Amino acid sequence: PKDVARLTAEHGISFVLQPSRTRAFSEDDYVAAGAVVDRDLSRCDIVLAIKEVPLEQVIPGKTYLFFSHTIKGQKHNMPLLRRLLERGCTLIDYERIVDSRGRRRIAFGKFAGLAGTIDTLWALGKRLAWEGTATPFSRLSQASVYGTVTKAKAALRRVASELSGGLPRELTPLVIGTTGYG
Repeated sequence: PKDVARLTAEHGISFVLQPSRTRAFSEDDYVAAGAVVDRDLSRCDIVLAIKEVPLEQVIPGKTYLFFSHTIKGQKHNMPLLRRLLERGCTLIDYERIVDSRGRRRIAFGKFAGLAGTIDTLWALGKRLAWEGTATPFSRLSQASVYGTVTKAKAALRRVASELSGGLPRELTPLVIGTTGYG
């Protein structure tokens, strides 16, 4: 919302926000910042999204900015690319906005990576519990439940403390590696 207010004030850009129950900031915060809430984006010149736009929502002739996940030719995303082309759209894929060395300039940041890690450990705990193996991972919640990094870290510390006694023998050695940027 702060960015919407700033861009509106400094550059006269208007924003139309589609309704959603799963966004981090409330629609009221966006409206207070000057945005309009409307499901219909047909009056917009540019449509910004985070991830793929549903095929049925692609509006002919629009410019879209989002992570399309099409650059590597992923089979499951080719219908989206085809739809954009058929409808005469311009796609600016965040994955292709790169610096002079070819590194992505737009990527999910540190906190998205942390959330993904927490969600992965949560999913591991659910799977192991389903298979009949109790672990501290099953006491984690999905990252979005915690609300703050402080609360998420506290939950991870509790799990780490419980893991200090080790994992069930049938799970060892357990090696988890995370890497990457973007």
